[in-house]
Amino acid sequence: MRKFSFIKICFGLMVLWIWGLSNTFAFEIFQPAMVKKSYFTNDVVVDFTIMGSSIATQEQCVTYLLKRNPLPLLTTTPKQLVEHYYQEAGLEGIRPDLAFAQALHETGNFRYGGDVIPLQNNYCGLGTTGNGVKGAWFPSAQVGVRAQIQHLLAYTTKRPPALSIVDPRYNLVKSTDKFGQSLTWTDLNGKWAVPGKTYGQMILKIHEKILMGE
Repeated sequence: MRKFSFIKICFGLMVLWIWGLSNTFAFEIFQPAMVKKSYFTNDVVVDFTIMGSSIATQEQCVTYLLKRNPLPLLTTTPKQLVEHYYQEAGLEGIRPDLAFAQALHETGNFRYGGDVIPLQNNYCGLGTTGNGVKGAWFPSAQVGVRAQIQHLLAYTTKRPPALSIVDPRYNLVKSTDKFGQSLTWTDLNGKWAVPGKTYGQMILKIHEKILMGE
């Protein structure tokens, strides 16, 4: 009887230990940098760090896009584009799902309609200044994604990119006091987009809808 009780106690302690490890792991991955009042309502908004692990899956990202735009204007397939985000962002330690949400915001779910055209493979308005200025061109979808990730890297850390720099404005950011100073997505407000007072919040809202399957 004592032996059986001892085994039960050991088993219970092991379960608690595993549960604790799993919760710690989840906390490290999903922990937001901070919780703020929403710019739009009295609700709180979860402001994630720019760097970190993905929260949404690749499938969730593809589903969200095709639900809003069944025929996105791309030089590759939606599935392949999302794979590029997870590969390129994962290499640099940037959250791929949020970087993809940024591209959705910048391109209007890859409908474009502004100065940038689909053939540019420019998913975040790099080099566009308005008045018909089209900005940067990239030879492939993957290189275009890499440039966006490197530009995010320039704002959030002073560590150099792992691959050769393809972002034409990386060194421009590096020469300013904005270099490596943005911890979270709302920290990009007024930096990536000007005046951009709600720039980060818009990206976070899209990301929330990706997670919710809306």
